[in-house]
Amino acid sequence: MEIFRAASLMIEKDNGIATLWLDVPNKTYNVFNRQVLGELHSAFDRIAPDSSIKLLLIRGRKKNGFVAGADLHEFQSITTSDQAMALSAAGQQLFDKLERLPFPTVAVIHGPCLGGGLEFALACDYRVAIDHPKTQIGLPEIELGLVPGWGGTQRLPRVVGLERALQVILQRKRLNAREAREWGLADWTTSRQEDLPALITTVPGGARQLEKRPKHGMPLRNWRQRLIESTPVGRTIMFRGAERILRRKVPDDMPAPFEALDAVRVGLTQGMSAGLAREREAIGRLATTKACRNLMTLFFLIERARKLQEDVDKDSVPEIRRVGVVGAGTMGAGIAQLAALKGFEVVVQEINDAALAAGTKKIDGLFQKAAERGLISAEEAKQKMAAVARTTTWQGFEKTDLVIEAVIEDLPLKKGVFKELEKRTRPNTILASNTSSLVIRQLQEGLSHPERVAGLHFFNPVHKMPLLEVVRTATTQEKVTDILMQWAAAVDKTPVLVGDSPGFVVNRILMPYLNEAGMLVAEGMPVEKVDLTMRRFGMPMGPLELLDQVGLDVAAHIARSVGPAFGDRLKPHPALDLMCQAGWLGQKSGLGFYRYQGKKKTVNTEALTRLRSDLSGRREPAEPVGGDKLTSDKMLEARERMVCLMVNEAAACLAEGLAESADVIDLAMVLGTGWAPHRGGPLRYADDRGAGDVVKTLETLAKQIGPRFEPCAELRRHAASGELFYKRLTVA
Repeated sequence: MEIFRAASLMIEKDNGIATLWLDVPNKTYNVFNRQVLGELHSAFDRIAPDSSIKLLLIRGRKKNGFVAGADLHEFQSITTSDQAMALSAAGQQLFDKLERLPFPTVAVIHGPCLGGGLEFALACDYRVAIDHPKTQIGLPEIELGLVPGWGGTQRLPRVVGLERALQVILQRKRLNAREAREWGLADWTTSRQEDLPALITTVPGGARQLEKRPKHGMPLRNWRQRLIESTPVGRTIMFRGAERILRRKVPDDMPAPFEALDAVRVGLTQGMSAGLAREREAIGRLATTKACRNLMTLFFLIERARKLQEDVDKDSVPEIRRVGVVGAGTMGAGIAQLAALKGFEVVVQEINDAALAAGTKKIDGLFQKAAERGLISAEEAKQKMAAVARTTTWQGFEKTDLVIEAVIEDLPLKKGVFKELEKRTRPNTILASNTSSLVIRQLQEGLSHPERVAGLHFFNPVHKMPLLEVVRTATTQEKVTDILMQWAAAVDKTPVLVGDSPGFVVNRILMPYLNEAGMLVAEGMPVEKVDLTMRRFGMPMGPLELLDQVGLDVAAHIARSVGPAFGDRLKPHPALDLMCQAGWLGQKSGLGFYRYQGKKKTVNTEALTRLRSDLSGRREPAEPVGGDKLTSDKMLEARERMVCLMVNEAAACLAEGLAESADVIDLAMVLGTGWAPHRGGPLRYADDRGAGDVVKTLETLAKQIGPRFEPCAELRRHAASGELFYKRLTVA
């Protein structure tokens, strides 16, 4: 029997059990906006006095999730701290009303339950989690430069304990249904929503015997909670330890993690009311920061790309059913496994049986990891692996709709592959290269149908990196790139359309940065300080750590390939070649700028010594400094050298039309390299800092160091006119 209805929800009652169904109209996921909050207030007021209700179930009507969180499009309208605090207070008051309902409440969680969605569930007495790969439970507000603002910093520690709450809030850990059950966040799990009625009625005592549950004490489920979290002294030690970790790991100009930690601390030391007040104050301070604005913009850019992913699956790309992959090395194996995982027919070609066996082993290993992560079952992994066709000839390529070449970065070899593919495939088969350093137009030369050739630049590791550069040349048919953009979305990648240039967009902007890092080491700057400088800026890893991960031989090859195209702006430094000559190739050889022994990583001090002694024609090296002796001025200069080169190259890419807008370049850099997200990307950073200041810094560096720092014409133009790179951005 229906007892309440509004635009976004309805409540029905049957034999004393009421069910609130949430279904926000015109939204892919259930989200909280002002209208939904108001309707929930009215719904709770309606049912609170109803003594016939013994239990309230709260469920999402949409198939894809419970509640994904707050409607951030509405949050965009906030321009003042007072507005942000008022919105925080509105959510806190609503969830307090939910918590005080006179009958027990149960949240039924399926799909995404994030941010405000989890705070909603935490205000309930009990939680049921549907055990499904898409069930994700967490508080990711720090990813937006905010803190949980509707009671999450207060209720979560009281449900799962302090240490676990800090992992969810500060480390942005997302739990699946089984983890939620183990942590006490979910009281029950079930694999099917259809089993829910039986589950609720068969709990100890039956549904009608469930009672209201106090939420203001700390759980004591394990020995750490009993011995440490249950005492003020133990909690103080944990808070101090967490703060030390934040100061070491959180980049500069990123206040949200510290605000979140403080809100949790106030709540547990001064009481929940004081904690909620601190939570509101934190939201007010953070909502108008540049970090929040930049992270929010990135969220919308990614959301815009994901809309394409949601609208596209393999069945809606009829032009591509069967995918061929040439080369089963690290990248080829990753691409083949991804395509097979997403339901495409796949055939892999290698030059001989040994290479094919090695590639097959890599693909099999990736499927096993996918099964371990719960993306597919072990049986599905075996079936999909068995369905991957393998050949040392070209058998099966006559039926392909898309072929991706992933052989080594050798131009004559790749050109030979494409000429062979023209003979072995149908005239309308799309041919793409995964090259990271060569230009696509060179691969089109001499082909009968160059218009069907494009680039698909995946990033390593393929199964983790979300970005995919779709590369077009002046010859590439527009329909070809349209199909590739759709296919990229169908395999769950975020595609960006870029022009054909050495390094495309991401590697072209990245190489001057990596090159400069090598120069700094050659000048005497300690390896760990170079990396620390950029981690403090906001990069997930330093440039030398990144070089070790990519492989110094790969980076050296890319540098040689793209260097000549940029003249004085990028003359490859010999540091990489010297490292390779010494056999120091990075992680894969166990030695690069760092020494790798199992999971242990230490600085390869010999690299600093060799580079300083072997290189000539460089700036006079800094004094051999290490540890804490390096001055902040030296680290600031190092940061300016590395960052401003990326900003300069990003502006040059935009001027050359390699991307249609500044936000495309910034999105590519954040997703492809981890470019400091809270700074928005190199061109957003230029806007925030001021193009004039960037130009002034580059001109100073050019005079002191060399012409590679000369500002490009596009950056000078923006500095002179005051024009922003982000004139207007539509993300809704």
